[in-house]
Amino acid sequence: MNSALKKSISTILNSSLKEDKVFTDITTQNLIEDSNLTCELVFKESGILCGTKIVTYLIKNFNDKIKIVWKFKEGSFIKKNTRIASIDGPGNRVLAIERVLLNFLQKTSGIATITYNFCKLIKNKKINLLDTRKTTPGWRLIEKYCVKVGGGQNHRMDLSELILIKDNHIRALNGVEHALVKIFKKKNRIPVEIEVKSLSELDSALKFKIKRVMLDNLSVPNIKKAIKRIREFPGVEIEISGGINMSKIKKISSLDVDYISVGTITHSSPSIDISMNVLK
Repeated sequence: MNSALKKSISTILNSSLKEDKVFTDITTQNLIEDSNLTCELVFKESGILCGTKIVTYLIKNFNDKIKIVWKFKEGSFIKKNTRIASIDGPGNRVLAIERVLLNFLQKTSGIATITYNFCKLIKNKKINLLDTRKTTPGWRLIEKYCVKVGGGQNHRMDLSELILIKDNHIRALNGVEHALVKIFKKKNRIPVEIEVKSLSELDSALKFKIKRVMLDNLSVPNIKKAIKRIREFPGVEIEISGGINMSKIKKISSLDVDYISVGTITHSSPSIDISMNVLK
Protein backbone atom coordinates (compact mmCIF):
# COMPACT_ATOMS: atom_id res chain seq x y z
CA MET A 1 0.00 0.00 0.00
CA ASN A 2 1.23 3.49 -0.75
CA SER A 3 1.37 6.23 1.86
CA ALA A 4 -1.78 7.97 0.63
CA LEU A 5 -3.81 4.78 0.93
CA LYS A 6 -2.41 4.08 4.43
CA LYS A 7 -3.34 7.61 5.51
CA SER A 8 -6.86 7.15 4.17
CA ILE A 9 -7.25 3.82 5.98
CA SER A 10 -5.93 5.28 9.23
CA THR A 11 -8.38 8.17 9.07
CA ILE A 12 -11.37 5.89 8.46
CA LEU A 13 -10.14 3.37 11.05
CA ASN A 14 -9.88 6.01 13.77
CA SER A 15 -13.34 7.29 12.90
CA SER A 16 -14.75 3.74 12.94
CA LEU A 17 -13.23 2.93 16.35
CA LYS A 18 -14.72 6.09 17.84
CA GLU A 19 -18.07 5.48 16.16
CA ASP A 20 -18.33 1.93 17.53
CA LYS A 21 -16.77 2.90 20.90
CA VAL A 22 -14.71 -0.29 20.87
CA PHE A 23 -12.80 0.69 23.98
CA THR A 24 -16.04 0.79 25.98
CA ASP A 25 -17.58 -2.44 24.71
CA ILE A 26 -19.55 -3.15 27.87
CA THR A 27 -20.68 -6.60 26.75
CA THR A 28 -17.21 -7.90 25.97
CA GLN A 29 -15.67 -6.19 29.00
CA ASN A 30 -18.07 -8.00 31.31
CA LEU A 31 -17.79 -11.41 29.65
CA ILE A 32 -14.40 -11.90 27.97
CA GLU A 33 -10.93 -11.81 29.55
CA ASP A 34 -7.70 -10.94 27.79
CA SER A 35 -6.70 -14.58 27.43
CA ASN A 36 -5.98 -15.85 23.92
CA LEU A 37 -8.87 -16.49 21.53
CA THR A 38 -8.76 -18.04 18.05
CA CYS A 39 -11.32 -17.14 15.39
CA GLU A 40 -11.87 -17.80 11.72
CA LEU A 41 -13.10 -15.55 8.90
CA VAL A 42 -15.48 -17.28 6.48
CA PHE A 43 -16.92 -16.20 3.14
CA LYS A 44 -20.67 -16.96 3.34
CA GLU A 45 -21.02 -16.43 -0.41
CA SER A 46 -18.70 -16.70 -3.40
CA GLY A 47 -16.68 -13.65 -4.39
CA ILE A 48 -13.33 -11.92 -4.70
CA LEU A 49 -11.20 -11.54 -1.58
CA CYS A 50 -10.08 -7.94 -1.32
CA GLY A 51 -8.73 -6.01 1.62
CA THR A 52 -6.23 -8.43 3.14
CA LYS A 53 -3.53 -5.76 3.36
CA ILE A 54 -6.05 -3.22 4.61
CA VAL A 55 -7.36 -5.49 7.38
CA THR A 56 -3.85 -6.56 8.38
CA TYR A 57 -2.85 -2.90 8.65
CA LEU A 58 -6.07 -2.16 10.56
CA ILE A 59 -5.44 -4.93 13.11
CA LYS A 60 -1.77 -4.03 13.57
CA ASN A 61 -2.68 -0.43 14.34
CA PHE A 62 -5.47 -1.43 16.69
CA ASN A 63 -3.61 -4.01 18.81
CA ASP A 64 -0.25 -5.50 17.90
CA LYS A 65 -0.99 -8.62 19.97
CA ILE A 66 -3.65 -9.69 17.48
CA LYS A 67 -2.31 -11.80 14.61
CA ILE A 68 -4.08 -12.68 11.38
CA VAL A 69 -3.03 -15.41 8.94
CA TRP A 70 -4.57 -15.35 5.47
CA LYS A 71 -5.27 -18.61 3.65
CA PHE A 72 -5.60 -16.94 0.24
CA LYS A 73 -3.93 -14.13 -1.68
CA GLU A 74 -5.46 -10.75 -2.42
CA GLY A 75 -7.72 -10.98 -5.48
CA SER A 76 -8.43 -14.71 -5.13
CA PHE A 77 -11.85 -16.04 -6.08
CA ILE A 78 -13.34 -17.57 -2.94
CA LYS A 79 -16.07 -20.19 -2.93
CA LYS A 80 -19.01 -20.07 -0.53
CA ASN A 81 -18.36 -21.31 3.04
CA THR A 82 -14.58 -21.12 2.68
CA ARG A 83 -12.33 -20.14 5.59
CA ILE A 84 -10.16 -17.27 4.39
CA ALA A 85 -8.18 -16.44 7.54
CA SER A 86 -7.55 -17.22 11.18
CA ILE A 87 -7.17 -14.62 13.93
CA ASP A 88 -5.42 -15.05 17.30
CA GLY A 89 -5.14 -12.58 20.11
CA PRO A 90 -6.54 -11.26 23.39
CA GLY A 91 -10.20 -12.30 23.37
CA ASN A 92 -11.55 -8.99 24.64
CA ARG A 93 -9.69 -7.07 21.92
CA VAL A 94 -10.50 -9.50 19.09
CA LEU A 95 -14.25 -9.42 19.75
CA ALA A 96 -14.28 -5.67 20.22
CA ILE A 97 -12.80 -5.13 16.74
CA GLU A 98 -15.00 -7.75 15.02
CA ARG A 99 -17.57 -5.45 13.46
CA VAL A 100 -15.12 -2.78 12.33
CA LEU A 101 -12.92 -5.46 10.74
CA LEU A 102 -15.84 -7.12 8.96
CA ASN A 103 -17.27 -3.80 7.77
CA PHE A 104 -14.01 -3.08 5.98
CA LEU A 105 -13.58 -6.56 4.50
CA GLN A 106 -17.20 -6.97 3.39
CA LYS A 107 -17.22 -3.62 1.63
CA THR A 108 -13.82 -3.99 -0.06
CA SER A 109 -14.54 -7.54 -1.21
CA GLY A 110 -17.97 -6.45 -2.44
CA ILE A 111 -16.49 -3.77 -4.71
CA ALA A 112 -13.85 -6.14 -6.07
CA THR A 113 -16.50 -8.81 -6.70
CA ILE A 114 -18.93 -6.63 -8.65
CA THR A 115 -16.01 -5.26 -10.69
CA TYR A 116 -14.90 -8.82 -11.45
CA ASN A 117 -18.46 -9.75 -12.49
CA PHE A 118 -18.66 -6.81 -14.90
CA CYS A 119 -15.23 -7.58 -16.36
CA LYS A 120 -16.26 -11.18 -17.06
CA LEU A 121 -19.01 -9.92 -19.36
CA ILE A 122 -16.66 -7.95 -21.63
CA LYS A 123 -16.05 -9.91 -24.82
CA ASN A 124 -13.67 -7.49 -26.53
CA LYS A 125 -10.63 -7.87 -24.30
CA LYS A 126 -9.08 -4.57 -25.42
CA ILE A 127 -11.87 -2.75 -23.55
CA ASN A 128 -10.94 -1.52 -20.09
CA LEU A 129 -13.58 -1.24 -17.39
CA LEU A 130 -13.29 2.09 -15.56
CA ASP A 131 -14.63 3.33 -12.26
CA THR A 132 -15.92 6.88 -11.70
CA ARG A 133 -15.79 9.54 -8.98
CA LYS A 134 -19.10 8.24 -7.62
CA THR A 135 -17.44 7.02 -4.46
CA THR A 136 -18.19 7.08 -0.73
CA PRO A 137 -16.86 10.36 0.75
CA GLY A 138 -13.50 9.64 2.37
CA TRP A 139 -13.31 6.14 0.87
CA ARG A 140 -12.20 7.02 -2.67
CA LEU A 141 -8.63 5.71 -2.50
CA ILE A 142 -9.79 2.48 -0.90
CA GLU A 143 -12.68 1.94 -3.30
CA LYS A 144 -10.55 2.63 -6.36
CA TYR A 145 -7.95 0.21 -5.02
CA CYS A 146 -10.69 -2.46 -4.78
CA VAL A 147 -11.69 -1.82 -8.40
CA LYS A 148 -8.14 -2.62 -9.51
CA VAL A 149 -8.12 -5.83 -7.44
CA GLY A 150 -11.36 -6.85 -9.21
CA GLY A 151 -9.79 -6.36 -12.64
CA GLY A 152 -10.92 -2.83 -13.46
CA GLN A 153 -8.96 0.37 -13.98
CA ASN A 154 -9.17 3.78 -12.35
CA HIS A 155 -10.53 6.80 -14.18
CA ARG A 156 -9.33 10.14 -12.83
CA MET A 157 -8.73 10.11 -9.10
CA ASP A 158 -9.86 13.71 -8.64
CA LEU A 159 -10.69 16.89 -10.52
CA SER A 160 -7.04 17.86 -11.00
CA GLU A 161 -5.99 14.87 -13.10
CA LEU A 162 -7.77 15.42 -16.38
CA ILE A 163 -9.74 18.05 -18.23
CA LEU A 164 -13.12 16.38 -18.57
CA ILE A 165 -15.79 18.63 -20.05
CA LYS A 166 -19.15 17.38 -18.77
CA ASP A 167 -22.73 18.21 -19.71
CA ASN A 168 -23.08 21.04 -17.18
CA HIS A 169 -19.90 22.71 -18.46
CA ILE A 170 -21.37 22.51 -21.95
CA ARG A 171 -24.73 23.93 -20.86
CA ALA A 172 -23.07 26.76 -18.95
CA LEU A 173 -21.07 27.70 -22.05
CA ASN A 174 -23.93 27.23 -24.55
CA GLY A 175 -22.58 24.29 -26.47
CA VAL A 176 -19.73 21.91 -27.22
CA GLU A 177 -17.88 24.21 -29.60
CA HIS A 178 -17.92 27.17 -27.20
CA ALA A 179 -16.56 24.98 -24.42
CA LEU A 180 -13.78 23.51 -26.56
CA VAL A 181 -12.79 26.84 -28.10
CA LYS A 182 -12.41 28.27 -24.61
CA ILE A 183 -10.40 25.34 -23.23
CA PHE A 184 -7.99 25.22 -26.18
CA LYS A 185 -7.37 28.96 -25.94
CA LYS A 186 -5.85 28.22 -22.51
CA LYS A 187 -3.10 26.21 -24.28
CA ASN A 188 -3.03 23.55 -21.57
CA ARG A 189 -0.92 20.49 -22.16
CA ILE A 190 -3.36 18.37 -20.19
CA PRO A 191 -5.36 15.87 -22.32
CA VAL A 192 -8.99 16.81 -22.95
CA GLU A 193 -11.96 14.46 -22.71
CA ILE A 194 -15.46 15.60 -23.53
CA GLU A 195 -18.84 14.07 -22.78
CA VAL A 196 -21.38 14.08 -25.62
CA LYS A 197 -25.02 13.12 -25.49
CA SER A 198 -25.86 13.14 -29.19
CA LEU A 199 -24.32 12.59 -32.61
CA SER A 200 -24.54 16.32 -33.36
CA GLU A 201 -22.52 17.10 -30.22
CA LEU A 202 -20.03 14.46 -31.31
CA ASP A 203 -19.59 16.07 -34.72
CA SER A 204 -18.86 19.38 -33.01
CA ALA A 205 -16.32 17.78 -30.67
CA LEU A 206 -14.44 16.04 -33.49
CA LYS A 207 -13.48 19.41 -34.98
CA PHE A 208 -10.94 19.69 -32.14
CA LYS A 209 -7.85 17.70 -31.12
CA ILE A 210 -9.40 15.90 -28.19
CA LYS A 211 -7.93 12.87 -26.45
CA ARG A 212 -11.14 11.01 -25.66
CA VAL A 213 -14.88 11.16 -26.30
CA MET A 214 -17.30 9.94 -23.66
CA LEU A 215 -20.51 8.70 -25.27
CA ASP A 216 -23.02 9.26 -22.48
CA ASN A 217 -26.39 7.50 -22.49
CA LEU A 218 -26.49 6.99 -26.24
CA SER A 219 -28.61 4.19 -27.66
CA VAL A 220 -26.74 1.17 -28.98
CA PRO A 221 -27.52 2.08 -32.65
CA ASN A 222 -26.19 5.59 -32.08
CA ILE A 223 -23.12 4.25 -30.27
CA LYS A 224 -22.32 2.20 -33.37
CA LYS A 225 -22.72 5.27 -35.59
CA ALA A 226 -20.54 7.30 -33.24
CA ILE A 227 -17.78 4.68 -33.26
CA LYS A 228 -17.66 4.74 -37.04
CA ARG A 229 -17.29 8.53 -37.06
CA ILE A 230 -14.68 8.64 -34.28
CA ARG A 231 -12.49 5.96 -35.87
CA GLU A 232 -11.97 8.33 -38.80
CA PHE A 233 -9.84 10.37 -36.37
CA PRO A 234 -6.81 8.23 -35.38
CA GLY A 235 -5.77 8.51 -31.75
CA VAL A 236 -9.14 9.58 -30.36
CA GLU A 237 -10.22 7.19 -27.62
CA ILE A 238 -13.82 6.09 -27.07
CA GLU A 239 -15.46 5.73 -23.68
CA ILE A 240 -19.05 4.60 -23.11
CA SER A 241 -20.88 5.66 -19.97
CA GLY A 242 -24.31 6.22 -18.53
CA GLY A 243 -26.57 3.67 -16.89
CA ILE A 244 -24.22 0.75 -17.50
CA ASN A 245 -25.67 -2.38 -15.92
CA MET A 246 -25.16 -6.10 -16.52
CA SER A 247 -27.73 -6.17 -19.31
CA LYS A 248 -26.39 -3.15 -21.17
CA ILE A 249 -22.75 -4.18 -20.94
CA LYS A 250 -23.57 -7.46 -22.69
CA LYS A 251 -24.91 -5.44 -25.64
CA ILE A 252 -21.88 -3.18 -25.98
CA SER A 253 -18.99 -5.34 -24.81
CA SER A 254 -18.08 -6.53 -28.32
CA LEU A 255 -17.92 -3.06 -29.84
CA ASP A 256 -14.76 -1.29 -30.98
CA VAL A 257 -14.35 0.99 -27.97
CA ASP A 258 -11.54 1.58 -25.51
CA TYR A 259 -13.31 2.09 -22.20
CA ILE A 260 -16.60 1.46 -20.44
CA SER A 261 -17.10 3.45 -17.23
CA VAL A 262 -19.42 2.09 -14.56
CA GLY A 263 -20.53 4.04 -11.50
CA THR A 264 -22.35 1.04 -10.04
CA ILE A 265 -19.16 -0.75 -9.04
CA THR A 266 -18.49 1.83 -6.33
CA HIS A 267 -21.72 3.65 -5.54
CA SER A 268 -24.03 0.60 -5.49
CA SER A 269 -21.83 -2.41 -4.79
CA PRO A 270 -23.36 -4.94 -2.37
CA SER A 271 -21.11 -6.10 0.45
CA ILE A 272 -19.95 -9.71 0.56
CA ASP A 273 -21.38 -11.72 3.48
CA ILE A 274 -18.40 -12.62 5.69
CA SER A 275 -18.54 -13.90 9.26
CA MET A 276 -16.10 -14.25 12.14
CA ASN A 277 -16.52 -17.36 14.26
CA VAL A 278 -14.83 -18.27 17.54
CA LEU A 279 -12.94 -21.58 17.30
CA LYS A 280 -11.42 -21.83 20.78
